[in-house]
Amino acid sequence: MAAIQSSRIIVLNLTKYGDSSLVVHCIDSACGRCSYMLRGVGRSKRVTMGSLHNLAILDIVSVANPRSSMSLIKEYEPAVHLSSLRSDMDKNAIAMFISELLYRTIVGQNNDERLFSWLCSAITLLDAAGKDEDIAKPSGTNIANFHLWFLAGFCTVMGFGPTREGLFDGCDLLQSARFDNLALLRQFAAAEFPDAMAIPLTGARRRDFCERMIRYISYHLGINLNLRSLDVLHELYQ
Repeated sequence: MAAIQSSRIIVLNLTKYGDSSLVVHCIDSACGRCSYMLRGVGRSKRVTMGSLHNLAILDIVSVANPRSSMSLIKEYEPAVHLSSLRSDMDKNAIAMFISELLYRTIVGQNNDERLFSWLCSAITLLDAAGKDEDIAKPSGTNIANFHLWFLAGFCTVMGFGPTREGLFDGCDLLQSARFDNLALLRQFAAAEFPDAMAIPLTGARRRDFCERMIRYISYHLGINLNLRSLDVLHELYQ
């Protein structure tokens, strides 16, 4: 990494370090998954916490730290002004889930421009949902399908999405005695965003599909995903 570098990041998690520093875990447009040190929290006017939250999209200037493998964030500003991810309880819960999913699944430092671009678009859609007539939210608040649509899109952009017809690797993990999750995955993968939000599903249907999608992703990535934030979504959309 160059001594001074400009890039765009998606914030996944923040870890307190010492009295006035944070470790910013993120996906970087230039180098993929990485972590940065941010100093001066609570002591410097240039470090404001309002734009530091899960799924924040920031433009940063970083500088190499000779005493650490982590570079320092020298400057940052919102690349996209996300006005409702923190204030809307439902969106905040979804953002926590997506952040944890990405934190546990995106581990390499390889830059993936397609993934980064898709994530930025999905985050922007989540923030904008319900603000205009083109991205409709029935009753003004219905984004209950967002995390399901995100999981389907995430699998596709990661390279193990569903085929249009027939069986595919790992599809047996989606099978359920009660629900046809294979058909629902194909429906979410093919649907435009407003149509995906309008798919009528019960809380039990959402829970079953989501849990089996987590198993499906775990299988393809060779990890055991145990997402604590999933219980919050189950409570919200039961």
